[in-house]
Amino acid sequence: MTDYQELLQAARAHYGVGAAPRVSEAAALLTSLGGKTFDYSRFAGNLIDEYVDSARVVAAYDISDPELLASRSLPVEREMMEWPPEEDEDSYDVVFTKDEELWNVIQDELGGMRRAIVLLEHAEGDAGAVGNFRVAGFAQWLRETLWAATGVVPRDPGWPDESATLYEKAFAMQGRPGCEPDPID
Repeated sequence: MTDYQELLQAARAHYGVGAAPRVSEAAALLTSLGGKTFDYSRFAGNLIDEYVDSARVVAAYDISDPELLASRSLPVEREMMEWPPEEDEDSYDVVFTKDEELWNVIQDELGGMRRAIVLLEHAEGDAGAVGNFRVAGFAQWLRETLWAATGVVPRDPGWPDESATLYEKAFAMQGRPGCEPDPID
């Protein structure tokens, strides 16, 4: 067993997940966490960024469970936002298309710890294996859980705190000490 395999074994025990290196297995894990398939194509322009290879995205999941997301959030995430969120009393005199209006709601939920969206990419040369994933929203626990399950160190590390020692070791083993991001050139 390699050092990385030993690290993954320890991480899977720590995060309470089994191995899920295949897209179908990662999808089943996300479903078990309350994820529902999400038609990201309507919002690809909002979700695809320097950490996502749009040609490899094979699935998207939406977790809209504020209690779950808040209960697993890290203190650093709660500090980055106001928690619990205050009601937005602002009103705007702007006309939005239906998609723009819906994206504004989604964006508010992502930023308010009420929703997380996960994009799964297939691996280069193996359409059935997970090659990367991107978590939008305050859900560092989900990034780390997906890393442990898939074994894939994501391009976007998120905001790990000092408790993420296993996660940090994985980045270091991939030549990215300090959980360095790895955007697509």
